[in-house]
Amino acid sequence: RDMKQIYALGMTLDNVKAKVSDPDTFETALEGVKMYNRDKKFYPGYARNFISKTVKNNADGDDRVGYIRAASAIITSLEDLLDGSEGLKGKEASKEALARVAKAQSLIAKFIKGSGVTDEKLAAFVKAHP
Repeated sequence: RDMKQIYALGMTLDNVKAKVSDPDTFETALEGVKMYNRDKKFYPGYARNFISKTVKNNADGDDRVGYIRAASAIITSLEDLLDGSEGLKGKEASKEALARVAKAQSLIAKFIKGSGVTDEKLAAFVKAHP
């Protein structure tokens, strides 16, 4: 169940990519990011729960949990970017947002790959987000 949540986050970011690729749809993406930011520890919690099943001590310190924590921080950072607080607008903001989403998906893929879970959907996600 924990892995399904992490995978769902990665797949949801495909929708975010579509929204941030067009400055006219930033507002829709921004709404989603604001909702995500209400509970920034939600997905790192799932990652920690998953890892704690295989690591006896300090699941919080496991590199794989760090990947999800870093991906979460990147997703959180989209709020300031999309609302213009970072000073980028239009196409420049879109380009930066796409890069951040791709980085977050790459980190999620690293977590999935390092988890040892083998599943066709997970393998396809990892392959699509090197």
